[in-house]
Amino acid sequence: MVRKRWTKRDRGYLSRNHERKTRAELAEHFGVSVDAISHQLWLMGLTKRDRWDEKRDQYLQENYLFLKNQELAERLDTTPIAINNRLIRLGLRRYFQWTPEAEQFLRENFLQKSDSEMADALITTPESVSKKLRRMGLKRPPRTRKPD
Repeated sequence: MVRKRWTKRDRGYLSRNHERKTRAELAEHFGVSVDAISHQLWLMGLTKRDRWDEKRDQYLQENYLFLKNQELAERLDTTPIAINNRLIRLGLRRYFQWTPEAEQFLRENFLQKSDSEMADALITTPESVSKKLRRMGLKRPPRTRKPD
Protein backbone atom coordinates (compact mmCIF):
# COMPACT_ATOMS: atom_id res chain seq x y z
CA MET A 1 0.00 0.00 0.00
CA VAL A 2 1.37 3.38 -0.99
CA ARG A 3 1.22 6.14 1.62
CA LYS A 4 -0.16 9.46 0.53
CA ARG A 5 2.18 12.41 0.58
CA TRP A 6 0.10 15.32 1.81
CA THR A 7 0.88 18.57 0.02
CA LYS A 8 0.13 22.12 1.16
CA ARG A 9 -2.65 22.16 -1.39
CA ASP A 10 -4.13 18.93 0.06
CA ARG A 11 -3.98 20.34 3.59
CA GLY A 12 -5.62 23.55 2.41
CA TYR A 13 -8.46 21.58 0.84
CA LEU A 14 -8.90 19.60 4.08
CA SER A 15 -8.86 22.78 6.13
CA ARG A 16 -11.52 24.41 3.95
CA ASN A 17 -13.78 21.37 3.64
CA HIS A 18 -13.48 19.26 6.79
CA GLU A 19 -16.56 20.89 8.34
CA ARG A 20 -18.68 20.72 5.16
CA LYS A 21 -17.88 17.25 3.89
CA THR A 22 -17.97 13.90 5.63
CA ARG A 23 -14.76 12.04 6.19
CA ALA A 24 -15.96 9.41 3.75
CA GLU A 25 -16.38 12.08 1.06
CA LEU A 26 -12.93 13.49 1.80
CA ALA A 27 -11.44 9.99 1.70
CA GLU A 28 -13.01 9.37 -1.70
CA HIS A 29 -11.73 12.72 -2.98
CA PHE A 30 -8.14 11.89 -1.98
CA GLY A 31 -8.32 8.15 -2.69
CA VAL A 32 -7.40 7.21 0.89
CA SER A 33 -9.14 5.59 3.86
CA VAL A 34 -11.36 7.40 6.35
CA ASP A 35 -8.73 6.61 8.98
CA ALA A 36 -6.09 8.39 6.86
CA ILE A 37 -8.31 11.47 6.70
CA SER A 38 -8.94 11.35 10.45
CA HIS A 39 -5.22 11.04 11.13
CA GLN A 40 -4.35 13.95 8.86
CA LEU A 41 -7.04 16.12 10.47
CA TRP A 42 -5.66 15.20 13.88
CA LEU A 43 -2.13 16.15 12.78
CA MET A 44 -3.50 19.48 11.55
CA GLY A 45 -5.37 20.08 14.83
CA LEU A 46 -8.71 19.97 13.06
CA THR A 47 -10.35 17.10 14.90
CA LYS A 48 -13.96 17.41 15.86
CA ARG A 49 -14.23 17.02 19.61
CA ASP A 50 -17.29 16.06 21.64
CA ARG A 51 -19.38 15.19 18.61
CA TRP A 52 -21.28 12.63 20.64
CA ASP A 53 -24.79 13.76 21.45
CA GLU A 54 -27.81 11.90 22.77
CA LYS A 55 -29.03 11.07 19.28
CA ARG A 56 -25.73 9.44 18.26
CA ASP A 57 -25.45 7.62 21.60
CA GLN A 58 -28.99 6.30 21.20
CA TYR A 59 -28.16 5.07 17.68
CA LEU A 60 -25.14 3.23 19.09
CA GLN A 61 -27.18 1.66 21.87
CA GLU A 62 -29.83 0.47 19.42
CA ASN A 63 -27.42 -0.90 16.80
CA TYR A 64 -24.10 -1.95 18.36
CA LEU A 65 -25.18 -5.57 18.74
CA PHE A 66 -26.15 -5.87 15.08
CA LEU A 67 -23.48 -3.84 13.28
CA LYS A 68 -19.70 -4.02 13.33
CA ASN A 69 -17.69 -0.98 14.40
CA GLN A 70 -16.71 -0.32 10.78
CA GLU A 71 -20.36 -0.16 9.72
CA LEU A 72 -21.29 2.03 12.68
CA ALA A 73 -18.37 4.34 11.89
CA GLU A 74 -19.49 4.76 8.29
CA ARG A 75 -23.06 5.54 9.32
CA LEU A 76 -22.00 7.99 12.05
CA ASP A 77 -19.17 9.57 10.02
CA THR A 78 -16.40 8.72 12.44
CA THR A 79 -13.71 6.08 12.83
CA PRO A 80 -14.02 2.50 14.13
CA ILE A 81 -11.64 3.46 16.96
CA ALA A 82 -13.94 6.33 17.98
CA ILE A 83 -16.88 3.90 17.96
CA ASN A 84 -14.97 1.43 20.14
CA ASN A 85 -13.96 4.17 22.59
CA ARG A 86 -17.52 5.45 22.83
CA LEU A 87 -18.91 1.95 23.40
CA ILE A 88 -16.45 1.55 26.27
CA ARG A 89 -17.44 4.93 27.77
CA LEU A 90 -21.11 3.97 27.56
CA GLY A 91 -20.40 0.57 29.15
CA LEU A 92 -21.70 -1.32 26.10
CA ARG A 93 -20.17 -4.73 25.44
CA ARG A 94 -20.91 -7.24 22.77
CA TYR A 95 -21.21 -10.73 24.04
CA PHE A 96 -23.44 -13.64 23.36
CA GLN A 97 -24.91 -15.67 26.18
CA TRP A 98 -24.85 -19.29 25.08
CA THR A 99 -28.03 -21.06 26.15
CA PRO A 100 -28.71 -24.80 26.05
CA GLU A 101 -31.09 -24.12 23.16
CA ALA A 102 -28.39 -22.28 21.19
CA GLU A 103 -25.93 -25.12 21.81
CA GLN A 104 -28.53 -27.64 20.62
CA PHE A 105 -29.06 -25.53 17.50
CA LEU A 106 -25.32 -25.78 16.79
CA ARG A 107 -25.31 -29.56 17.29
CA GLU A 108 -28.24 -29.98 14.90
CA ASN A 109 -27.00 -27.61 12.20
CA PHE A 110 -23.19 -27.43 12.14
CA LEU A 111 -22.89 -30.08 9.40
CA GLN A 112 -25.45 -28.43 7.11
CA LYS A 113 -24.94 -24.71 7.71
CA SER A 114 -21.97 -22.37 7.66
CA ASP A 115 -20.80 -20.46 10.71
CA SER A 116 -22.19 -17.29 9.12
CA GLU A 117 -25.62 -18.81 8.59
CA MET A 118 -25.79 -20.08 12.16
CA ALA A 119 -24.51 -16.72 13.47
CA ASP A 120 -27.27 -14.91 11.60
CA ALA A 121 -29.89 -17.24 13.06
CA LEU A 122 -28.52 -16.77 16.59
CA ILE A 123 -27.78 -13.04 16.20
CA THR A 124 -24.10 -13.36 17.00
CA THR A 125 -20.87 -13.33 15.02
CA PRO A 126 -19.40 -16.13 12.90
CA GLU A 127 -16.26 -15.91 15.08
CA SER A 128 -18.33 -16.58 18.20
CA VAL A 129 -19.96 -19.61 16.54
CA SER A 130 -16.60 -20.94 15.39
CA LYS A 131 -15.09 -20.68 18.88
CA LYS A 132 -18.13 -22.32 20.46
CA LEU A 133 -18.00 -25.22 17.98
CA ARG A 134 -14.33 -25.80 18.90
CA ARG A 135 -15.09 -25.66 22.63
CA MET A 136 -17.93 -28.14 22.13
CA GLY A 137 -15.62 -30.45 20.16
CA LEU A 138 -17.80 -30.28 17.05
CA LYS A 139 -15.74 -30.71 13.90
CA ARG A 140 -16.83 -30.81 10.31
CA PRO A 141 -15.36 -33.58 8.18
CA PRO A 142 -12.60 -32.40 5.84
CA ARG A 143 -13.79 -31.45 2.40
CA THR A 144 -12.55 -33.60 -0.41
CA ARG A 145 -11.33 -31.89 -3.54
CA LYS A 146 -12.69 -33.01 -6.85
CA PRO A 147 -10.02 -34.17 -9.27
CA ASP A 148 -9.11 -31.62 -11.94
